[in-house]
Amino acid sequence: MSTITSGAQVPGSASRLFTRIPTDESLPRWRAWLAGHPIGGSLLAGAVATQFATVFGIWFRGFGLPTLNWPVVNGQLIIPTASPGVQYFAGWISHFADGVFFALLFALLFHPLVPLRNTLLGNLLKALLYGTVLAVISAGWWVPAVYIPHHAGFLSTGLGWKLVFGIFLWHWIYGYFLGTVYCPQPKAPKEPADQALASAPKAETIPSAVTPAGSGSV
Repeated sequence: MSTITSGAQVPGSASRLFTRIPTDESLPRWRAWLAGHPIGGSLLAGAVATQFATVFGIWFRGFGLPTLNWPVVNGQLIIPTASPGVQYFAGWISHFADGVFFALLFALLFHPLVPLRNTLLGNLLKALLYGTVLAVISAGWWVPAVYIPHHAGFLSTGLGWKLVFGIFLWHWIYGYFLGTVYCPQPKAPKEPADQALASAPKAETIPSAVTPAGSGSV
């Protein structure tokens, strides 16, 4: 009589499941390209991060948070007397350019200064920290001084905690996608010059033949 156990597992199924989780060996060609092309890689990452964060900001209403439609806000500031369509178009260009160039500043100025190794987690933490810095600037200065010019309290808390949380959440979403796309490989450690010379293969010397005494030609 044969017995069938329902709890039997296919050999290797668990290992295949865990191999799907990204590791530091994931996407080696892409990460190597980013390490050598920080400008192009950061501009692409900034475009992706800005697009996703902008869409999520518009969807915030579904989570019970105020809608953060930054293209509309920027358009109202740039050309306040234009039609809503023209305002949105101008605001979208300005907002998208800001997101891309902030990503460039992240790659060239902020990313190299954070003392974290360029692992997948390290790159993500750098980008989330960068997003937090941008959120502090936005909530502490841009919103209360430019968009709503009046005293709104520390980090715009006078406008309600939901708006403050939404500002930080928006920039964390931006940082998340920025850090997942812009994830360069760690730089190879430089070998000291004396150690490099010591580890270099030594040239093989061939001893010259010794002519026995008295065997020379006459």
